[in-house]
Parts: sequence; structure tokens; C-alpha cells
Amino acid sequence: MHGWMGKILHIELSSSKISTIATQPYAEKYLGGRGIASRIYWETVSPEITAFDPANHLVFMTGPLVATGAQGATRMAVAGKSPMAFPEKYCYGNIGGFFGAELKHAGFDGIVITGRAAKPVYLWINDSQVEFQDASSLWGNGAYRTADILVASHGEGARFLTTGIAGENLVRSAIIFGSHQSTSTAGFGAVMASKNLKAVVVKGTGKPTVADPAKLKELNRYTIQISKRLDLTVPPDTTMSGHGHLLERIGKGACYQCGLDCIRNKYRYGQRSDFEGYRRCQSMEYYMPWKYSREDEPVETFFNAPTLANDYSICTFELRNMINWLYECYKTGSLTEAETGLPLSRIGTREFLEKLLHSIAYREGFGGILAEGLARAREKLPERARALLNASVLPVGEQDPGLPRSSVVHALLDPMEPRMSRPIVHGGFARAAWMFHQMNPEMSPITTEVFREIARAFWGSAAAADVSSYEGKALAAQKIQNRSYTEDSLGMCDFAWPLTYSFSKPDHVGDPDLEAKIFTAVTGVPGEEIDLCAERIVNVQRMIMLREGRKVPEDDFPATYNFTEPLKPAGPAMVPGPGEKPVNVAGRVLDREKFKAMLREYYRLRGWDEQTGIPRAETLSTLGQDDLLPVARK
Repeated sequence: MHGWMGKILHIELSSSKISTIATQPYAEKYLGGRGIASRIYWETVSPEITAFDPANHLVFMTGPLVATGAQGATRMAVAGKSPMAFPEKYCYGNIGGFFGAELKHAGFDGIVITGRAAKPVYLWINDSQVEFQDASSLWGNGAYRTADILVASHGEGARFLTTGIAGENLVRSAIIFGSHQSTSTAGFGAVMASKNLKAVVVKGTGKPTVADPAKLKELNRYTIQISKRLDLTVPPDTTMSGHGHLLERIGKGACYQCGLDCIRNKYRYGQRSDFEGYRRCQSMEYYMPWKYSREDEPVETFFNAPTLANDYSICTFELRNMINWLYECYKTGSLTEAETGLPLSRIGTREFLEKLLHSIAYREGFGGILAEGLARAREKLPERARALLNASVLPVGEQDPGLPRSSVVHALLDPMEPRMSRPIVHGGFARAAWMFHQMNPEMSPITTEVFREIARAFWGSAAAADVSSYEGKALAAQKIQNRSYTEDSLGMCDFAWPLTYSFSKPDHVGDPDLEAKIFTAVTGVPGEEIDLCAERIVNVQRMIMLREGRKVPEDDFPATYNFTEPLKPAGPAMVPGPGEKPVNVAGRVLDREKFKAMLREYYRLRGWDEQTGIPRAETLSTLGQDDLLPVARK
């Protein structure tokens, strides 16, 4: 097998049994990454198993492109029953950096972990040698201290996954923290610790083979050449709030063998050489003092906020939602310092953040309620505080509450996922490039006409470019999902991929076939196979969600307010329309009958029953998924 290593490590912690599973039977239908992880979950985790049950399986899966040198192919999927989801159910995360590549160097495509160790342990993988090591001395340490000890013990090239105090105390939003400031959400840090597993450490000397190295090298050059796009290396919330001067990029922070620009970089904060470090994406912005009228707060508060959260291992998506809500509660008198034991009057300061994180991680006082997550905390809150919980807050992540009304395709996409779908949001960068052109044509060459050609190439029709209409959106949703699931399964980074647009190509339209070309160069497998694999991955996730209680078609509808409450955007609400001029979607509501027709068309394109959204028997049979039929027939 080119690209794949051929085996998946299987760890049974209760019995200390170590074995392997052949990758090929899974890879032929599900590629790797999220695809194989979802399939293994389907086979091993029944609906009655809870997140902290030893029988829950925690699955780490790389993709066939990882560690091959393919650009932007550094990611590893994480899947299992999520304690963060409400109610507990299947969910997935994704982690970058170096661990996934090192795991393949050690000879494994993934790790499946089940059971619970009798005492704290960590897993040490040294090429084909796999051992349980005593982690009693590591228990009680934060993520950074644990990492330092492990790297000192196993050498500088060792890559790790671990979790901090929040994971050990089963805080539902606890993350997995990995080498190179990488993290995975959905509460899998708590699942890991519930199994008495403090860390996984890996070192390897092997590497996957590549079917056509010369072709891969050529495609890598081409990828880098056409990847010139918007400069998003400084997070947008920082720049748009007028605080871009606090962040200076002083170096790249690329993941393994990646030469593409991204938002993971080395930054200098406040022009201070003593405040330099690698930071990534959203976690940089979850705690911005000026947002809470703290312009005088030292810059180190902004600098240290991601480190503090990662060390405790608390999800910054959850924290951002939580802190914003607490701020509103304090301003309106809906919660007091006496009720919470938190210095709410000091929100925006380091003092407040440290107190909040400590109380959540150790489940102290009001922090014990917050440790259950905002979705569950509702039941224990006074009505006045409960009323301020934002509709955009999801149990796992967040969403733009206006997106289904301002971009109709999201009315289909968003409800289909078990969590906030970051890849699907990132797939919209072409629209961001169009918006920049509307503001200043010198900033972006993506005109409405170019955007229309992008829609034709990537989303199936020029009609998909009119984001305010219902026409072409069912097909667009199918294509966007298929590409997103494929990239998650190949191990591709959703910030780098897909290359929907390019500043350096004459027509400025990206290459819709590039992922398939790279897949073939690495594996030797025809590129069209990934389309069939994408359909299978979508179906297996659909069947998991149905088995775990999803109601169809009701749960495929966006929230009711999208049909009843006119869109009230905070700023300009101009989107690409049917002509050259932008369309203003302020005041828009979804049309329920048009949405129903669009949903039925989407079901039909998927080969699902048009009334119920349940995959048809003939669809599953054609794709070789007959074993899913019993659930489909219920």
C-alpha cells in the first residue's frame, strides 16, 4: 500500500493488550482519517455506551497523504462518544502539528484505544515497540509540564498527545493537547483521562512509500504556486477591532513538511521580544481584554491566555462563549460575584481568567457548574442568566446564527453536523475574497464573475454563486460536504484546502481536481475513487447519528428563528447575488416551503428517501454498505 502504513494500533487498557488491525479493508472504502475513524466507531460504540464508559473507543486516525510530503497534509482525526456533546453522542475532532506524521513514521496509520487502565499510564510507541509506562508521577500536572517531562525522557524528536487538569477532572470540554501547540476539541481530553491514560508519546524512523514521487513533487510545486490568497496570518477579530498592531508575525509555524501560508505562526505581541511564541487561529482571540473595556490591561494577558487554557486543557471555543456570556450577565445584573464566586467586575484581566480557569479545571464552586458546559449548565442557572445564553452557542463550538439566512447553503450544511463544522466554514474563504474585492478591488481580484466561475467549478453550478437564492444549493451542499469529508479523511488541513481561488492564476479560479491528483500520485489509486469514498463517509456518519437518536427530517432543519426572525447583522450584509451588484440580506428570513423543497432535492442527490432523509437500501448496497441496512430499515 502506497501512502498507508498498513496497520492500526489497537490498545485495550483494561487488559493491557496490544494488537494491530489491518488498514487496507477500511482504507479501500473510507480512505483514512475521519472516514476510517467513523467506520470504526460504527462497529464498536453502541448507543447505550456513555462517553466515560471504558467501552467507549477513542480513535486517532491519520490519512494516506500524511507524512508523504504532500502540502497541507498534516492532520489526524479524533473520534469517539463525546462528553461535550449534548446529549452525549458521536463527535469528531482534528489535530495538526507533528504527531500524526510521527505515528506513521513509527509504522501505524492510527490508534484505537478502549478500556480503562487500573492506574495512570501513558503509551510509549518507539517504532514497532509499544509499551505501557507508569504515569502516576505525571498525574496532577498541567499539559506543558507533562510535555516537558515526556520530551526530556524520550528525546527531542518525541511527539506527544496529553491532557491537563481539566481532563483529569472530567471537565466536559477538556481538550487533547499535542506537540506544536496543536489541540483537539469535543471533550476527548476528558475521555482520554477517564481511561487513566495521561499521554501518548511516539517516535519513528520509517515513512510511507509514494507511488509516483516525481509527480508528487510536481504537484507540490504547483500547489505552492497557486496558493497565493488573502493574507489571513493575523486573526480577523484582532485586526478589525483596531488592535492589529499588537500582533506581528515574525516566523512561520508550519506543521510537518508544510510550506503553505496559514494562521499558525510565530508571533510577537505588543512589540515585546519577551512575548514571542507559536499561536494558532481562534485560540489567539478567545480572550481579548479590550473587548471588555480593558485597554489598559498589560499585553501579556492577551499573550498568555492561550497558554493558560491549553495548560489546563480547556477548550477555547467553550471559553470564548462562556466569558462573553458571563460579561453580559454581569453587565445586566443577571449573575453576581457573590452567586458565582468569580471576580466578574474584573473580566478582561488576567486575575479573572486565572480564577475562572482554576475553578473550572478543579470543579470548584460555580466552576463545577461551568465544567459541565453551557448546554448542561442551563438547568442550574437562574432564569435571568439562562435567557442570555446566545443561540449561536453549540455544545461543541459555535456557529454564526445569521449564516443560514445570509448564505442559504448553510441552512442545509450546518444542521447535518454533530458539531460546529470548521472545515465547511473555512471552505467559504472564496466568499471572503469576494468581499475584500467589494471593499477595495486592489485587495482581491475575486470579482462577482470570478466567484461565479468558482461556484461552477467547485459547487456544481453558476447558480450556487448567488448565495441569497435556493437554486443550486442542494448540489452545492453535497459537493461541499463531500470535499470536506474527503479532506478530513486524507489528512488535509482545512485552512489550506480547498484551493477554491488563487491570486496567481490568470483566471483566479482554483483547481477542483487537485486533491484527487495528489491522492493518485501518493497512492496510485485512481482519483475518482475518493468521490465514492466521500459518499460512504457521509452515509456512515448519517447512520451513526440516526442510531443515536437523530429525528428526521426534523433535525435537518436549521433553528426555528431562521424562519421567523429577520436577519439583523452587526455590520454590512452584502452577499453575491444573481447579477453584478451585491445583494443586501438584512431583514431576510428563510422561506420554509423553499427550504423543504431544497432539502428534498438534497436527499434525492444523496440517494436518501425524499421524505425521511434515511439512506435508501439500494444506495447503501451500491456503495457496499449493506451492513448499515438494519438501522436504515428501522
